[in-house]
Amino acid sequence: MLKNIKNHFSISLIMPVHNGATTLEKVLASLLNQNFQFDELIIIDDASTDKSVEAIKNFLGGKIEYKLFYHNIQQGLAETYNQAINESDGELIVIMHQDVILQKGALEEIISPFSDSAVVATAHLVDHPLGIWNQYNFWQKCFFARLAGKKFSGLDGKFDGFRLAALKKIGMFDEENFFTAGEDGDILARLKKVGKIFQTRAKIVHLHKIDPNFSWQDIIYKQKQYSEAQGVLLRKGSMINPLLILKSFFREILLLGFLIPDANLFFLAMIIFYCFWYTGKVFLTEYKNWRVLILPFFNILLLCVSFSSSLKGIVYGKQRI
Repeated sequence: MLKNIKNHFSISLIMPVHNGATTLEKVLASLLNQNFQFDELIIIDDASTDKSVEAIKNFLGGKIEYKLFYHNIQQGLAETYNQAINESDGELIVIMHQDVILQKGALEEIISPFSDSAVVATAHLVDHPLGIWNQYNFWQKCFFARLAGKKFSGLDGKFDGFRLAALKKIGMFDEENFFTAGEDGDILARLKKVGKIFQTRAKIVHLHKIDPNFSWQDIIYKQKQYSEAQGVLLRKGSMINPLLILKSFFREILLLGFLIPDANLFFLAMIIFYCFWYTGKVFLTEYKNWRVLILPFFNILLLCVSFSSSLKGIVYGKQRI
């Protein structure tokens, strides 16, 4: 391994894996092509049912030393993170997901701010290119239409850095209340209380899983995951910014607003607008596909799914889907 360039910290890079066989080779290649290197690589396969483990071994064999752990039963992201962190030796932890490609210099960018002792975590910039979105099938295009062609910044686990001491100080990731979503928002809220979150220029491209079998049922399932997690975050007090709450619960607000007698016509108009705006790129690019005819009604269904799942998260205080 190359010596650390700017800092003299030991760096552990952690990658949770679950059914990532279609993207792992590209993702690992982008990691090994970084000039700035890490001290250890820890991969935990969280009960994959595809050829993820085979892909990891075939690509990394002979190229680099790494630690590979397995789960026979899916444990979820938060618990997987904690296990990998407990197995690591690094003073700095970098978490990288199985479906992101690091751009040039990304690893150096995510690590460099830790020279400031006040920094407890570092965040990335993520790109969702239209070229990748165009490779998705109809339903996957629907689910990611809101992201296509856009860039975002923030700390969400896709490629972020953490100071180990800060993670231990706040009690690590909340594996009791989060399973497949929400742990990122929770850890961000708690880390802000003990130090500085630094937004870096580390750039990644988010591939997602290009799945020809992605269906409308997958959209329902994923919406349940995210909405339930949002409900838990709200109950835990991890969401206190009014604008963030408005953005996260805009579907729920639309439905609740429709029940207000003096405002129901306004919110009805907003719901109709949402049904077309939310998947606007799909209407523009897939207009010859007969499924666009049912898409507005499907988007209304998503409003109801989001509402019920958010309510479940608030009531039970756990994200388990």
